[in-house]
Amino acid sequence: MGKLRLARVALAASAATWLVATSAAAQERAAQTTDQPAIGVEDIVVTAQKREENLQDTPISMVALGSEALEQKGIGSLSDLFTGAVPSIRIAPFVGRVSAVSIGMRGLVPVDATQVTRDATVGVYVDSVYLGRVSGLGMELADIERIEVLRGPQGTLFGRNTIGGAISVVSKKPTGELGFDMKAGIGNYRGRSFAAHLNLPEAAGISVKVDGVFEGRGGLVQNPLGGDALDYGEIKKYGFKISALLRPVDNVSILYSYDLSRDKSTGLYHYVAAIHQAPAVTPSFMKVDTGRVKVGRIGLPLYRNPQEAKGHSLTAEWEMSDALTLRSISAWRNLDSTQMDGDEGTNTTWGPNRRFGRLSYANVKQNQFSQEVQLVGDVGELKFVLGGYYFKENGRDEAIVYSTSTLNSTLTGVNLFPEPTPDAALNRLPDRAAEVRVRSKALFGQATWSPEMIRGLHLTAGARYTDDHKDGRLLFIAGVNPNLSFVFNSKRVDPMATVAYDFSEDINAYVKWSRAYRAGGANTRSTILRTFGEEELTAWEVGVKADLFDRRLRVNLAAYASRLSDQQVDFVNPAFVSNTETVNAPEKRKIKGIEADITLVPVRGLSLSANYVYTDAPPTPVRNVFTGVIEQSSSAFTPKHTASFSADYLFPAFSFGQLRAHLGLDTAGNYIPNGTVTEKADKALLLNGRLSLGEIALGGGEMEIAVWGKNLTNATYNLLDFRIGGRTTARFYNEPRTYGLEARVKF
Repeated sequence: MGKLRLARVALAASAATWLVATSAAAQERAAQTTDQPAIGVEDIVVTAQKREENLQDTPISMVALGSEALEQKGIGSLSDLFTGAVPSIRIAPFVGRVSAVSIGMRGLVPVDATQVTRDATVGVYVDSVYLGRVSGLGMELADIERIEVLRGPQGTLFGRNTIGGAISVVSKKPTGELGFDMKAGIGNYRGRSFAAHLNLPEAAGISVKVDGVFEGRGGLVQNPLGGDALDYGEIKKYGFKISALLRPVDNVSILYSYDLSRDKSTGLYHYVAAIHQAPAVTPSFMKVDTGRVKVGRIGLPLYRNPQEAKGHSLTAEWEMSDALTLRSISAWRNLDSTQMDGDEGTNTTWGPNRRFGRLSYANVKQNQFSQEVQLVGDVGELKFVLGGYYFKENGRDEAIVYSTSTLNSTLTGVNLFPEPTPDAALNRLPDRAAEVRVRSKALFGQATWSPEMIRGLHLTAGARYTDDHKDGRLLFIAGVNPNLSFVFNSKRVDPMATVAYDFSEDINAYVKWSRAYRAGGANTRSTILRTFGEEELTAWEVGVKADLFDRRLRVNLAAYASRLSDQQVDFVNPAFVSNTETVNAPEKRKIKGIEADITLVPVRGLSLSANYVYTDAPPTPVRNVFTGVIEQSSSAFTPKHTASFSADYLFPAFSFGQLRAHLGLDTAGNYIPNGTVTEKADKALLLNGRLSLGEIALGGGEMEIAVWGKNLTNATYNLLDFRIGGRTTARFYNEPRTYGLEARVKF
């Protein structure tokens, strides 16, 4: 996007904000003679420290978004955060796997976390249950109460694999009162969505809630194969959840839930950013793409990527007294995720009658069990959390590469292989397959002392003891059983300490030191199954949280400096790009940054928000294990500056309903996608909006109608570039302009 276009977008956003503010000023003057609530920023309740607390009183750099804010921003799943609606979270698709994402914070983004033998840098928790794999995250936001984004290492209360931070998703519980909430929508690209949430009346002390969701969309790029061929970028997701809350006595609750989701979306289209092969052997239809296309370069079979995620959870809570609560969280989860990703010829050796149209099949099967027990206390000057945790995971992944066709003798077209298999290899052995077994045990504790003699002072200390074991085998490499295995063991203590002080009821500050780690493992793309150890991150953080000017302005600021030791670095074999090795680099990596979250309520009905993140993550020199040459290891998907701005306005109530407007502007791009391509993704500004008319009387309930749009200026930037086999640089673009209409009814 050019500078002139950026300026136009910014000018449009500023003008819209000015118009809203002008209208809001008139509304406030009219409201001065009426008895209305005070103007100001509302309190937000979070559970980042395993108890309900005010966000402003929690000494952690974090962002919390409630259900209403998520709806206004159009966030229905973690993949909706690709564009930077929450600047702290860096999310990008993993090459070839539409259901798998790389999630990072504070410059710590794993490039290849899809292997079952490796772990993420940011822990994702749904209702306090840790999800061990990055796949299967598409439907967890079916009906949420809020999302809490905890920045920085969370090694004490959240445990392993949270060196970058943690994302905690809290779902809505059964209410015990009859209620029905249904929303349906349509959009461009044949988009359609449906969500229904039913609460049943409490009976015999049991409250039941049922949730069902569906999302579908046609492709973004048409497949010229014709007939019933699928298109690129199609979406088809659906799932349901049933929850039952039992209260046998007033101080005991038992919540059981079961969820099942399926994803049958198709892969993204591989654009050609550059061609590195001699023109004499380049097919006539293989050309560099200068921007988005509506129709693919050639018709090839395209397949869905079926995925199923399901699980049971059981949370029991006993309020032993006003000061003590005992909590148990048990969960079982299963994942079966399949990739059937084509490359549209970008990863094929070109030549007359050569195989063409690489089709990558990969499957991940994983099951996990976790058990956590917490004792939460508030006794006199002391608040504490004590607990134990057990995690068990078994996983297997495999990959096979097929071809869908051959080039013709003149390099002007292809001859498709017959179904049912692209190259008639029904019983072919996997190119790569591995299995892993994980066992992790932990004891943790954290206590906050607030001495009465020094009002406003809060001293917190905590630690977590972890005993990790991981073992596995490389079952196949290049179709051969290499008889290789690995073992990883680690026993360690990760402490934290915080000093916080309340300068007043509305201004709080803190200094925090903490340590966390990411477990080691093995790289299944390695021909020797190279084992690597854990990496450790220590961080200092200082922050201030303030509500100013009668709570009309909220300013939360944090600055941090962290050091990563024994960082896990991937190196690509230049002679065989599918072969990578992971080593613990001896060089220490230093990352520092600033995070600012500002909310302003200048007049009644108007809320202005800005989130800004500065990340200084300079490249670290490391020695390539293949070439012996010193290379620079950079943070993927991490721009130095990123920000989001939004304006929300609640119009004066009409006799027939309540009008609400949302306008959001997010920065995007301007990062290095991965270690194999050093060219940065383009800078972009993404303009989003939503206008809704709600509280429309409808019998015994109410109705809401909304129009929405994402990327309204149709900005285009390269979401991900990657070099394939030395022949091309392939590219994924961000999603184009999308818009739609929604209708919602509540009873």
